[in-house]
Parts: sequence; structure tokens; C-alpha cells
Amino acid sequence: MHEFGIAEELAVLVDRTLTENHGAKVLKVVVEAGAGAIEEVSLRAAFEEAARGGAMDGAELVIETAPREFHCFDCGTVFPEKEGRISACPVCGGSNIISAPNHDVILKSVEIEG
Repeated sequence: MHEFGIAEELAVLVDRTLTENHGAKVLKVVVEAGAGAIEEVSLRAAFEEAARGGAMDGAELVIETAPREFHCFDCGTVFPEKEGRISACPVCGGSNIISAPNHDVILKSVEIEG
């Protein structure tokens, strides 16, 4: 499962943030994941394991899901999914569109205790 690798990378980034800001303990970590990029239950388990015994131990993990994006082959526009079914590009009206994979997991914020 790649979620363990993601959790280990998060631990490195969070430790760096903690050191740079002279913090003592991590209270909350907020990440944004592309739609379908992770298995949430697995990431939570991996995060808990990566956090055990360190400054992240007991920290809350908040996972926000980025909206699915679509790519228009007619004009090249990449646009986010809105409510409802996507059937045409909002820029050119073309119907030659495909769901664009977003496998990014981004560290958005870290709440620390001084």
C-alpha cells in the first residue's frame, strides 16, 4: 500500500515544520488528496503508525478531497467537476472530455503546540 509511503513522507514534512517553528507537539495535520488518490482508512492507519511515539502521536489527521478534474481534448482546458454530470467543456462547449487523474496528496497545514 502506498499509503504507508505517504504517511512516512508526511511525518518528515511535519517534523521539519515542527523544528522550523520551534514547536513541541503536533495537534492537527490537514492534507488534500485527489479524488481516488488514497484509501482513507489505510492512510489513517499508516499515519497513526508513523506518528507513534513521536511529536505527531495523537495528532488529528484531516483529509480533504480535491474535486475531480476533467481535461478537454478540443481546447486543452482542465476544469474541476461541478455538481451534476459533466458532458461538455465549460470553455469551448466541446464534448471530447475525459476525467483527468489527480494522484496528488498535499500537506495543507500543520497545527502545533509551542
